[in-house]
Amino acid sequence: MAKLRIGIVVDSCCDLPRDFLDAHGIVVLPIALRVGGRIVEDRRDPQATQEFYRKYLDKRDEDFAESIPYTVEQIERLFLERLALDFDFVYCLTITAKRSPIFDNATRASRTILAKYKDVRRAAGLPERFGLAVASSRNMFTGQAVQVAELARLVAAGKTPSEIGDRLQKLVAGTHTYLMPTDLFHIFKRAQKKGDKSVTWGAYALGSMLDVKPILHCHMDETGPVAKVRGFESGVERMFDNAIHQIRTGLEAPFVCLSYGGDLDAVPDLPGYGELAKAARDKDVQLLVAPMSATAAINVGPGAVSLAFVSSAAPAAQTGAVH
Repeated sequence: MAKLRIGIVVDSCCDLPRDFLDAHGIVVLPIALRVGGRIVEDRRDPQATQEFYRKYLDKRDEDFAESIPYTVEQIERLFLERLALDFDFVYCLTITAKRSPIFDNATRASRTILAKYKDVRRAAGLPERFGLAVASSRNMFTGQAVQVAELARLVAAGKTPSEIGDRLQKLVAGTHTYLMPTDLFHIFKRAQKKGDKSVTWGAYALGSMLDVKPILHCHMDETGPVAKVRGFESGVERMFDNAIHQIRTGLEAPFVCLSYGGDLDAVPDLPGYGELAKAARDKDVQLLVAPMSATAAINVGPGAVSLAFVSSAAPAAQTGAVH
């Protein structure tokens, strides 16, 4: 019996390195960004992402950019013209449905795909059997990335779709993402537009005056501050210290994903990065460092750092005063 070809599809908010995506054959759903009168596609191309940072992210105009995810029809076409032929089973794992309509669009598209794939595969001389699972990561950015990294490991290990599906439920429940912005302008303005209360006007005003910033935490669709720090660097160091503790305690998946909204050459100089990298090496945890997607960066601003891991511990319980 031929080996089942299992594919993984993500949207471009998934902060994984391009070489990791390519090595595992992971397919990216692009997200279009409307920037003024131009449309720019976010395809997780590292050079294009860096160019986007340089050209657009110094603008402090709340209306300067908006994201346009793949439509239902575009997702249907991608599957019926390509993915239903290249794979026998596909996992489509999206950013949290609270932040984007991509999950809803993919879910709606799946109904048409599952109704039409047999004719497509039959015409190509393939067995008619095909499976598709659409799931929300219930997280974002590096949180989505750490789940996808573990899915890719399971696929490479020859796990079955049912085994992978069972594992995915546990991954989603245990994924914790942290985000440290350099300033609160982009987050506050985007939050206003979306009715998000993760950064209030008071927090924005105080942060702007006193350089007080929140460390944001995302878990199971909910995003909010878990600590307040004075200065970006102390926030990053605190975030990394927490990750080091979790690595040493024991993670549920052997990955830590880190993304940065700027040139990756600056990442090794972030405070605490050397200790984080060493802790990961000591515990055989793969530290995956990627550029933050252009889509993420228009929401959180340039220079932000995001980090995620899967842990059954309770790393969210860190609410604290300014340090």
